[in-house]
Amino acid sequence: MRLTTALVTIASALVVACSSQVEAAPVVGGYLLVDPTNGPSKLKALADNAANIPINRVFLAFARPGMVYVPGSNTLANVGLNYASTADFGFADLKTRVATLQAAGVEVFLSVGGWNYGCFPYLYTYYSVGGYGTTTPNYYKIQDNGGSLASCTEANMWCYTCEPKSENTVLGDFDIFPEPSNSTTWQAAQKYVVAQAGGDAPVFHPEMVPGHNWTDPVNQMTNVVPGNDYFVQQNRDPYQDLVYLAKDLGLAGVDIDYEEMWHADYFKAGATAGPWTSHQTVYKYAAIMRDVQINIQAIQPSLKLATAASAAGGLSTSWWGGNLKNIWYDVYKWYPEVYNFMASGTNGGGVNVMTYDLSDNEQYYECPDANTCTLSQQVNYYMKTYSDNNMVAHVGYEIGIPAYPASDHDPTHQLPLTQAELTSILAVQGANGGFFWELYKPAGSTANLDVTTAAQQICKAALGASTPRCAGVIPQPGGTTPSSSATVTATATVTVTSTTTSTTFVPTTTSTTVVPTTTQGSSSCSVTAWSASTSYSSGTQVSYNGHLYTAQWWSQNNVPTSGAPWTDNGACSGTGPTPTATPGSCSGISAWSSSTAYSGGAKVTSGGYIYTAQWWTQGDTPGSAAVWTKGTACTGTLRRRRLHQRK
Repeated sequence: MRLTTALVTIASALVVACSSQVEAAPVVGGYLLVDPTNGPSKLKALADNAANIPINRVFLAFARPGMVYVPGSNTLANVGLNYASTADFGFADLKTRVATLQAAGVEVFLSVGGWNYGCFPYLYTYYSVGGYGTTTPNYYKIQDNGGSLASCTEANMWCYTCEPKSENTVLGDFDIFPEPSNSTTWQAAQKYVVAQAGGDAPVFHPEMVPGHNWTDPVNQMTNVVPGNDYFVQQNRDPYQDLVYLAKDLGLAGVDIDYEEMWHADYFKAGATAGPWTSHQTVYKYAAIMRDVQINIQAIQPSLKLATAASAAGGLSTSWWGGNLKNIWYDVYKWYPEVYNFMASGTNGGGVNVMTYDLSDNEQYYECPDANTCTLSQQVNYYMKTYSDNNMVAHVGYEIGIPAYPASDHDPTHQLPLTQAELTSILAVQGANGGFFWELYKPAGSTANLDVTTAAQQICKAALGASTPRCAGVIPQPGGTTPSSSATVTATATVTVTSTTTSTTFVPTTTSTTVVPTTTQGSSSCSVTAWSASTSYSSGTQVSYNGHLYTAQWWSQNNVPTSGAPWTDNGACSGTGPTPTATPGSCSGISAWSSSTAYSGGAKVTSGGYIYTAQWWTQGDTPGSAAVWTKGTACTGTLRRRRLHQRK
């Protein structure tokens, strides 16, 4: 049976009736923000002490929603995890750490999305932060960085609402969850969502292709959609590739951190003055989770599925915009088999509620009611909305200084995790376990709990005070980034079954379901192996990861598997030289300037990354203009991709 048929058969066979919810053993999970500078050393420290750390799950954060991973390729090149700058981008090292952790009883999940990898700066600014007047809690960002909503453009990163100006972000640092309409399993997921929709008629938006221009029909403004279209070029379904990647890494589960508030605010329906419905966002999220569910059943049936959920997501009351209220309530109501698949049972990785980044600023009605304003009161209130609706869910904590409200704007209304607040939360939620952000986030104040103190108490409440690991500590990182000595397995060739469709945007195939096969190409890998330090002229051929590549124009330090300017000529015979890669370094490379003219091949730094000009350019911003190809991160770069409950 072809995999295409198997996937659709499984999609049809998944029961619609909701089975009784059976919770798994309590989980104490911590998110690890991964970056090339010290992410590998942090994970090594955790793995080396796996039997004695006060957690039993690690979430690796974050991979891009539009990832590409071919089964058997053993590389993180197009995953967006930013784990390492080695030839395999840290795949072998990561797999080793995963095995060590899990052998000692610590599950490892890969988390996809997060705040940056779900924020569309233009739409978030114009329809979320600036879509409800000038007196909303984050509108000050627009005023401080642009003066008015109309002044927000890409040049000032749409007035820096997704991330502060100090982060030096460019469009390439953001992403959205794509709708891979050419995928058979995505089509099956859409069909399921439409059939069980309980609100407005579902409308999907495959025209919003990452990396492509998109014109807002409301005001006719044209912008590039965050992310890239490599999954389109390769005719892949990122949600299927996530499952393939998890299988090859030996992960216990995957975690979908969906935070597209812009989607809810832009596609809302209802009276002009509100309240509104966010049904279109419910449908998109449900289709994403269903697609992952279908592929888990077909590819790796033991894999667990988790999700991060909004604090207000379990509420059924009227929605007035600006957050993801009602989303998980509606998913549970209309798609209970999807909700329960991730909440409980064999595959239940948990619905993990982001009960943090809360505020007691009543100017913006931040407290649920006048008597529910402290952190513990709000946390217990929001968790009760889930339990009152019979929705199995787990509590979340944030270590240190909250991301919201911003410390440089409204620190007096922040609600950090102190000992008194943790005690009050654990008295109600403790036995059910929980998770926290982030394993190496500093306390920021002597009044706030440090990560080890918080983790030990959460662990004891969930697993029992006498559990040995609950007395352990979160170890400090040591050592260096992994070497590039790991062997990269040749990328498997792919057979794609497809048919023509009338869809107007690229691509024009309707199936991304792949059947990996081991074939021997006729080309030879005896050509020189690609090297990051070598410059290549148009027409030059190199070997990389068992494939032959041809340069379409001048290139240096552009990894062949990342696409242009390299064309993949297919698998080749012979082993060829071992590919090499150098860790990213911005040393000696000038920062990009809008007033400087650059010829093809010129390198600049921008936003902590190296960019290479593909042709002559001046005034085109790296990270958003096609002329610039993004290379490796500078060794000192640390991008914040945080879990937020933005208001």
